[in-house]
Amino acid sequence: MTSGRPTVQLSLQTIGTRRAPSGQAVWRVRRYDWDTTPGILRVARIVLVLGVLLAGGVGVYAALARVNTTRDIAEHLEPLSTTVTTLYRSLADADATVAAGYLSGGVEPTEIQTRYERDLAAATASLAQAGTQAGGEQLTAKRIADITTQLPTYTGLVERARANNRQGFVVGVSYLRRASKLMQDSILPEAAELQQRQAARLDDAYRRAGSVPVVALAACGVSLAGLVWAQVFLLQRTHRVFNVGLVLASVAVIAGLVWWTVAGVASAGSLVGALGHSRSVSDALAPAQIAALQARAFESLELVDRNGGAIEPDFEARMQRLARNNGTGGALGAAQHFATDRQGKALVQAAIDATRGYAAAHRVLRRLDDAGEYPQAVDAAVNSHPASAATTFDRLDAALKSAVEYEHGAFEKDIEHARGWLTGLPAGTGMLALVAAVGVVLGVRQRLEEYR
Repeated sequence: MTSGRPTVQLSLQTIGTRRAPSGQAVWRVRRYDWDTTPGILRVARIVLVLGVLLAGGVGVYAALARVNTTRDIAEHLEPLSTTVTTLYRSLADADATVAAGYLSGGVEPTEIQTRYERDLAAATASLAQAGTQAGGEQLTAKRIADITTQLPTYTGLVERARANNRQGFVVGVSYLRRASKLMQDSILPEAAELQQRQAARLDDAYRRAGSVPVVALAACGVSLAGLVWAQVFLLQRTHRVFNVGLVLASVAVIAGLVWWTVAGVASAGSLVGALGHSRSVSDALAPAQIAALQARAFESLELVDRNGGAIEPDFEARMQRLARNNGTGGALGAAQHFATDRQGKALVQAAIDATRGYAAAHRVLRRLDDAGEYPQAVDAAVNSHPASAATTFDRLDAALKSAVEYEHGAFEKDIEHARGWLTGLPAGTGMLALVAAVGVVLGVRQRLEEYR
């Protein structure tokens, strides 16, 4: 009994001494496992999978941002800008039409009454539509509310002016002057500010939609570099040229990069074209329309007031805004700069030629009025003789409308092309990232199995 106890103690000590080296060995394996080829491959697998998934996530986010911004331009911002432009033009045309109709004396011609009522209907519809399209944009909603509030005051003054004119009362001129002043000094500036605000929002949206996705492209490039490194590492360790999984992952990343590059460049090009057409309307042709209509209103008011040319500087200022330096400057000069194709340039040139014709007709009208031939001057302002101010202005107005319609059509084509290039880009980017991740897992696992 006594002799057996030391033996047990020795055995326990022996077992203890044998366990210690075993534990140290496991610790050493765990410590130095990452310095071996299998350990490096395990780390590389984790890093590469996370890298391609992160690159895919960033790419999907960037693609969604571009798709959503382009859709916002096509379905919200540009329609709202068009609505505001229609509102602006309808208001200015109503004022010019009323002033010209007043010159007719008594009951205005049917076509003038119809045009005025059509302008008011268009303005009212545009206000309602703009209010709906503005959504939660508070400043835009405030401007729309201001115009909506002032418009009944304007129409009320116009109706008083027309009623007095029908009865031959001179006081009608005072009401007409007050109505025109309200339109020129308050309502139209509100509409102009509204239009400028929408144009600025459009510019910002175009900038965002056409920006280069630097982070997404950089993440994709880093992932591709990691995949190339992994394949070079395996080539050096295993002397095998290809790893099917890693090659698949590399192809997926390259495909995503090429898709993004082609879609991005093509959509950006179409967006540049769409922006040019949009700016042609908002920054050039629409201001040209307003300037022409305001000039026409001042021309008529000058004859209504019979004040010896006191309003002529206002007319000249609007004509300078329309086409300064014989059409090379002003709004039409800007429109000529924005025009990108032969048809667009031809339409702008037609408007410039019509402006020169209207300016010449106005000079004849002013000579008649200054010479005391007032009835002949009124006839030139109101009636549609071949070279009268009324005819030449209608020609100018029609030329500007044609140019605006053409630019709107060209915008729609370009924005649809931009949206077409982006079709499927977010989903495709995500799918390619998943394919690359699966390729990494399969490719590395194939090599790890060789070390078991």
